[in-house]
Amino acid sequence: MDCKMMGRVQMQRVHYLRAGDDTVSAMAPQAPVALRDPLTGLLNKHGFIREGNRLLPMMVLAGEHPHVVFIELNNYEGIVSRMEYEEALELLNAMRRRLELAFGDDVLLARLDSERFVALLPDAGDSLEALNRTLETPVVISGHAYHLSITCGVASYPEAADDMHMLVVAARIARRDAANAGRSVSVFASDLRKRLARSRAIEDGLWASRAGAGISLLYQPKVEIHSGRVTGVEALMRWSHPELGAISPAEFIPVAERTRTINPLGEWLIRESLRQQADWRRDGMDLSMAINISPVQLLVEPSHASVLEILVDECARLDLDRRKVELEITEGMLTDERAMVQVRRLADAGFSIGIDDFGRDHSALSLLVESPANTLKIDKSFVDNVLRNPRQATIIRFITELAHDLGMRTVVEGIEHIRQLVAVAGAGCDYGQGYFYYRPMCAGRILDLRQAA
Repeated sequence: MDCKMMGRVQMQRVHYLRAGDDTVSAMAPQAPVALRDPLTGLLNKHGFIREGNRLLPMMVLAGEHPHVVFIELNNYEGIVSRMEYEEALELLNAMRRRLELAFGDDVLLARLDSERFVALLPDAGDSLEALNRTLETPVVISGHAYHLSITCGVASYPEAADDMHMLVVAARIARRDAANAGRSVSVFASDLRKRLARSRAIEDGLWASRAGAGISLLYQPKVEIHSGRVTGVEALMRWSHPELGAISPAEFIPVAERTRTINPLGEWLIRESLRQQADWRRDGMDLSMAINISPVQLLVEPSHASVLEILVDECARLDLDRRKVELEITEGMLTDERAMVQVRRLADAGFSIGIDDFGRDHSALSLLVESPANTLKIDKSFVDNVLRNPRQATIIRFITELAHDLGMRTVVEGIEHIRQLVAVAGAGCDYGQGYFYYRPMCAGRILDLRQAA
């Protein structure tokens, strides 16, 4: 930027001061500690948005075309899983230094969380090329060389959005678009604007619905394959947005996790599904209840009720058998040690644990051995292809035998045809779910299945 023009518009830039190897923003004396990332000294998301909103109009007056760049390190979890804490901290600060080297000391930078950084640039093109050049040289930590790569999303002001919060959201959507397309960078364009508006509408709607407004539950019966008896159900959340109508869980659950509205929504789901389980028992149907749990729910702040506390409270109030309450976690959660600590506490408290969609994320079998799971749910993709590819039946049989040897039961998802049922029954699977048996249904219709229970 031209220095004289900067002076005329009295634009205050943010510079960085070094003390040894530490970097601290020059706005730090005016900004609360809560606006800075404690690990790198950069701004955090709140600080970045606050300072960025102040700088945007000045940059426009200075003749610049501001861009927000959302930067995510690829394979971060895989890299830091082999590191000590101090080494992981050194990796983050090495990334910070390379961002500063590529973008310059006078650019607004922030670390949002874990491997995600964001920058406010007067122009994005040359800066991204410079960043990629700085990453060509590996980072050496404790004698080991680590090759870093990134995926970026770019959003321009005011084309993509007119404030920093939405610019960050737009750049994040563009980054996701780049990752899905196998590119290293993607620019937020007009076709993404509609997706951004929809994403914001879903985000706002979830906040309004966090106490259960517009949320309903359906229940998918779980059937014992060899007897045909209904032994339990899985609670499935459904949401009707006041403007957008029915929203698929595949779309709104990731937004709920990102905004942490999954915590109040998840609490509502737990309490409502257990209340329904108790009602069915009073009506003569003693069914198990499977509830999907997000890793975000397991890592709530100490000031909020934990999943374990909510479950214990409800089971005591409703006089429910904890063994008949099954918490389903994803296979990918097996690699999240912090979440697994909480999962083990749930198991130690007497609740059943199920691993959902097993086979989708290709987790190490050693993690399965160490898990406290009682049930293994075989991913629907295996069942979809079991008739076209006989090897799929072999894999299902292998998973089933492995589960049995580890003392687990198996549930096969997505059974839609009799031939699929025959194949999974021949592989020794214990339980099945799918349209061949029953579609998800409202609570009242579950009582119609009493003869099958």
